[in-house]
Amino acid sequence: MKGLFLFSVFVITYGSLFPFDFQYVDWREGGLNQLLFGDRDDGGMADILGNIFLFIPFGFAGTVLAYRAKKTANWLLVLFIFGISLAVAVQFLQIFISYRVPALYDAGWNSVGIVLGTLLARFIGKSFPTLLDAEDRLALAALATSWILFMLVPFIFSFDMEILQENIFIHSDPAEYRFANVIFYVAIWTTYAKLVDEIVPNSRNPLLSLEVAVILSLGLKIFVYRDLIEPELVPGAVIAIILLRSGFFKLISPYKVSALILVPTMFYNSLYPFEFYTNPFKEFMWIPFAELFSGDMLNIVRIVFYKTFAYGSIIWTLYKSFPNARWVSYFCFIYAGSIEYLQHLTLERVGGLTEPLLVLFLCTFIEQKREKFDLYADQEA
Repeated sequence: MKGLFLFSVFVITYGSLFPFDFQYVDWREGGLNQLLFGDRDDGGMADILGNIFLFIPFGFAGTVLAYRAKKTANWLLVLFIFGISLAVAVQFLQIFISYRVPALYDAGWNSVGIVLGTLLARFIGKSFPTLLDAEDRLALAALATSWILFMLVPFIFSFDMEILQENIFIHSDPAEYRFANVIFYVAIWTTYAKLVDEIVPNSRNPLLSLEVAVILSLGLKIFVYRDLIEPELVPGAVIAIILLRSGFFKLISPYKVSALILVPTMFYNSLYPFEFYTNPFKEFMWIPFAELFSGDMLNIVRIVFYKTFAYGSIIWTLYKSFPNARWVSYFCFIYAGSIEYLQHLTLERVGGLTEPLLVLFLCTFIEQKREKFDLYADQEA
């Protein structure tokens, strides 16, 4: 959890000060006035949600550390002061970055993110008290949550008949379905179900079943602002439920099946439609996470959660399939790096260092449990 806390501080600092092109300005003339009285209404809802989500991991990880230290009241006060100070500090430093617009308005939404992260940790602490003490299960819970967040971001619900009609049209058109995506989502939903089984072992609560997760997430996703249900999500979920309830995975490991599907389909989807060409002027994104700070922020946030769960699922299913293997982390890092290099050679996609670094973080965040055995166990029995 210390790693997640430090990583959140890094992301906050990096994301707020990117691209670090500091220039000297007299902050007392215009910068300070902009900081104190500037408004960021031009950023709209995407900017507000981005500032909130940026600080939720900070508040969550900091609260978990306070919970474990048994000094909740004092630590939470220190955490909140540190978080607000960090938010204000990066806003002040933005005065010296040319295209950034500093505003305490952003720091206010950052504080909302800290509070939400704290409330989330306290809710888990009260509802699932043993979960906060289990580092491995907590990491898996964060991974599973990233899938739900991908489905429901930005949590703004609206009734739009055009989007409803478009959802119906997409799902009724066979040309919209790609086989690679269908089997990819079969593995994704299967992995999600097994994650829940490991997070809450031996639970018979029907609310934690895959069927309920599919119905609720897809049902809510219909009404999410500016969102569409990918057509392959539905058949992928149905097939995953059938496989899980049929007893098929009693004959073969669900982790090996999921890994066997996820690795090639993720590779395929990342490079589809395989339009390679040589462009000497195309730049490789050597600056990590640079692509996350351009374009539609809501869509970028969704992509981050998607990539986190997809790569995290590959890492976890390989860990579970080969618990004593030392090559899994190296393979996943090289795998992500290969995808990024090949994307650099395609027509529309952009290659960079972001995803290999994300995989590196996930490999350290998701704990690999090695199998333990006793050579004399059978003889003693």
